[in-house]
Amino acid sequence: MKVAILVLTVLAALVAFTSCDQKKARQTTTDVKETVPDHPGTKPEKPKEVYQMVGYQKTACYGKCPVYQVKLYNDGTAIWEGKRFVDRMGEYKAKVSKATLDAIKQKAYDVGYFDFYEKYPVKHRVADLPSTITYMRVGDVVKSVNNTHEGPEKLAEFEKYLEEVIAKIEWVKVPTDK
Repeated sequence: MKVAILVLTVLAALVAFTSCDQKKARQTTTDVKETVPDHPGTKPEKPKEVYQMVGYQKTACYGKCPVYQVKLYNDGTAIWEGKRFVDRMGEYKAKVSKATLDAIKQKAYDVGYFDFYEKYPVKHRVADLPSTITYMRVGDVVKSVNNTHEGPEKLAEFEKYLEEVIAKIEWVKVPTDK
């Protein structure tokens, strides 16, 4: 009698495990069918991820320091947000070319941007000084540098380069809903 119960238990477990495997196999087959292209010889297009590639920000001080932020996206979208003491107050948009984005990426590599510290000065900070915050994303590599003062010359060179690129962009004011 004990042997019969043991055999039935083993058979029930075997049936339970194999039925789960068949369900998974069926689901996998369905997943494969969903990704088959409509036309033979073509591959389904993977949607391109849009992400912020470049950032440039000037922060406030106790005086009349310009306060603004610029974001450039990998699809060419550019956004300016002017907050204080700048000619372009509010939100502006523009498009930048792939060549411009590639040039910024190359300049970041040339100056060793991804090797900089995250903050300058490294040890002592002065509260009243404005910061220049730069941001870069190349693939999965993301870097942000907050430079109040005493940053390396190559970082200052990169910041100046970004300022020049931003100045050449043809910004268009985004209408506000009022």
